[in-house]
Amino acid sequence: MSEVQTVTEIWIEKANVSNTKIVEKKIDSKQLMADEVLLKIDTLGFSANNVTYSVFGDKMGYWGFFAADGTWGIVPMWGFATVIESNHTDVKVGEKVFGYLPMASHLVIKAGKISPTHFFDISEKRNSISPVYDNYVRCATDPGYQADREAWQLNYRPLFMTSFVLDDFVGEGLVAAEEPVEQVILTSASSKTAYGAAHLLMKHKAERGLDYQVVGLTSAGNKGFTQGLDCYDQVFSYDEVTQFDASSKSWVLDFAGNKSLLLNLQKQFAENLDKLILIGSTDVDAQQDKPDGHLDSEFFFAPSQVKKRTAEWGHAGFAERYATAWQSFAVHMNNKVSVAEYKGAKAIETLYHTGLENKLNNLEINVLEF
Repeated sequence: MSEVQTVTEIWIEKANVSNTKIVEKKIDSKQLMADEVLLKIDTLGFSANNVTYSVFGDKMGYWGFFAADGTWGIVPMWGFATVIESNHTDVKVGEKVFGYLPMASHLVIKAGKISPTHFFDISEKRNSISPVYDNYVRCATDPGYQADREAWQLNYRPLFMTSFVLDDFVGEGLVAAEEPVEQVILTSASSKTAYGAAHLLMKHKAERGLDYQVVGLTSAGNKGFTQGLDCYDQVFSYDEVTQFDASSKSWVLDFAGNKSLLLNLQKQFAENLDKLILIGSTDVDAQQDKPDGHLDSEFFFAPSQVKKRTAEWGHAGFAERYATAWQSFAVHMNNKVSVAEYKGAKAIETLYHTGLENKLNNLEINVLEF
């Protein structure tokens, strides 16, 4: 292997996330500092979730992971990488890992907090919002890893992790609710995180001893696709919201970030809207629309629930529960979507812009390779 590696990165202008550029630089793999590890990024997954990372980069701290310069940032993504150089005795060249990576071809991390199942990037320059994002899972010992389903794991695992802990959070809340909740409504119901959560909410109804309806809310164009997923009891388009039974005690899980829609739902349900939980922002255009009105809402931050359950169940216990949920979802989704591959920085940059325009194909899962 050549000692000097050419690194390709895609930079995003923080103040104008539609402005991008491809940047190349050199890394001398023999100049790594103590405990540093050079990862070659094999494949990355891309979805509307990465658009959320970009649009809310400043507000939610997503630009802090992979520095570009003062006015430019690199969008974080989830992916697989291989160790091609290591200055840490417990991290071996050739190891494959899964974790949080930049929209780039390579990454240097400082390995620490090593265990047989994972290690962390403890680099001082990594300005992270949660240790959940600093964890690199060692594929060789990961119960959730399937070599023949890497494309699925790239796209669904990070999103399904949110689905998994959101279902757990919501289930805990529904069981503890003073009055029975009859309806759980998910906006942007065609998005992967939403229908992953919906699948688990449906699956866990009986064991929770609850009888709620799982209702999807999506665009008219995505209604047929969303119904075909078989993850919801009912699916409505946004122009059908007046058909909701507003007399039912309800929770709304919001993945769209459309304040006008949420204000209308809040008004429609009035005192029967028990909780409004904000999770994501798939509707990029709606972020420019800032209508007056106060949302009585709470923000769901997935790493907090991961941290809570990891403390209660232990790392191994958490991984086992997640793997069980993932296997159930993977079987359910088999043959419902196909894989789309994008190779080279230019193709990846173009796909990013497609995501910004909210034009990603819901029937495809995206695999990116520099």
